[in-house]
Amino acid sequence: MSGLLTRRPALRWIAPGAALAVVVTGSQLAAHWPADAATDLQPRTAQQLLVDLQQAKPTALSGTVRATSSLGLPQLPESVTSGSGNASPLALLAGSHTAKVWYDGKTSARVALLGDGSETDLVSNAKGLWLWQSADKSVVHVPVPAARGGAQRAAGDDKTSQLPAELSTPEGVASWALRMLDPSTAVTTSSNERVAGRAAYQLVLTPKTAGTKIGSVRIAIDAANQTPLRAQVFAKGAGKPAVNVGFTSVDYGKQPASRFDFTPPPGAKVTEATPHAAKAKGAKPEATARSATPPRLIGKDWASVVVGKLPPKQTVAKDDSSLQSALRLLPEVSGSWGRGRLLDTALVTAVITDDGRYAAGAVPASTLYAALSRG
Repeated sequence: MSGLLTRRPALRWIAPGAALAVVVTGSQLAAHWPADAATDLQPRTAQQLLVDLQQAKPTALSGTVRATSSLGLPQLPESVTSGSGNASPLALLAGSHTAKVWYDGKTSARVALLGDGSETDLVSNAKGLWLWQSADKSVVHVPVPAARGGAQRAAGDDKTSQLPAELSTPEGVASWALRMLDPSTAVTTSSNERVAGRAAYQLVLTPKTAGTKIGSVRIAIDAANQTPLRAQVFAKGAGKPAVNVGFTSVDYGKQPASRFDFTPPPGAKVTEATPHAAKAKGAKPEATARSATPPRLIGKDWASVVVGKLPPKQTVAKDDSSLQSALRLLPEVSGSWGRGRLLDTALVTAVITDDGRYAAGAVPASTLYAALSRG
C-alpha cells in the first residue's frame, strides 16, 4: 500500500490523518461555488475508483484553485494574521484564498498564492525547491539531495517481487485499502458531480469513530483522467464544509518549460536551506537546536492526536511573534497535564502548554488533555 500512496499522492487523502493535515497545515485552497449542472456518468464503486486512481498517469495541467476555511476561529487582529505577506499560516486558516497552479506531469510544479499587492511562489524543478515571497523579497532554496546510483536504486527500491499476491494488482490493492478503512470508515461514492466544468466522481468517507469532530471527507475525482479536483472536510452535523479545497478552472495540456524556471529577482535575500549546511560550516550545536522534538501519534484512526514539543524559546525566530500574539488571545486552560492555551474550532482542537508541549487533533479538548497526561 505504501508504494501505491507514493505513486498516487491523491490516495493519501483517504487516510484520516491526511484529512486532519489539511486542516492543521492550512492547505485550504478552495471555495463553495454555485453547483454546476448535473452529470450523467455511469456509477462506479469505491473499489473501481481506487483502481482508477492507481492506474492513472500524471497529467500536465494549469488552473486556478480557490479556498474557503470556516473553522470557527476567533477573530484575530490583522497585525497577527499578516505575517510575511499572504503566506502567513494564521492567515491561511481563515477566509478565502486564490492560487494559480502549473504541473508538467512529471517532476516540475509551480504554485502562486495571490494576495493583496503580494505574491508567494513555490517552484519545484530539477534544481530543487524555491520559495519566493514578494512581501519581504525573500527566497528560500532547497537543493535536490545527491541521488543514489541507478543500480543501487534499482536493487534497493524495487519491492514489487516481494509483495503479497493480493497487493501486486490494482484490484487487490483497492480491496485491501477498503478493508483497512472499513473498521473506522464508511466509504460510499456518487457520480453526479461537476467541478470546474469537469464531470467527476466523488468518494465520501464517513468516520464511524464517535470521538472525532469530522463528519465526512469528500473527494471529487475527474472522470476522464482521475485527477483529484476537490477535497472537502465537513464537521459533524454541518451542512457546509469547514475546509473546501478545489479547482475553479483547470486546463489539461503540455506546459512550457519556462514556467518552471526560477531566478531570484534583483535585491532578493536568498537563503540556502541545505540539510547539512550548518554542520558543513562548522556551526556550534546551539545554532542548530531549533528543530522541535519529533511528534508522536496517540490514539487510533479519526480520533488520533498528534503530540510533541516546540523548539526552545531561545531558538524561536523573531518572525514567530505573530504566533505568540495569537496564543495570548486564546483562553487559558489547566489540568493535571499542566497549563496552556486552547484553540477549539468546529473541526480541529489544539493545546499549547506553557512549557512548550502541544497536542492537536480533530477531537474534543478532553481527548487532548488525556494525551498530554500520557506524556
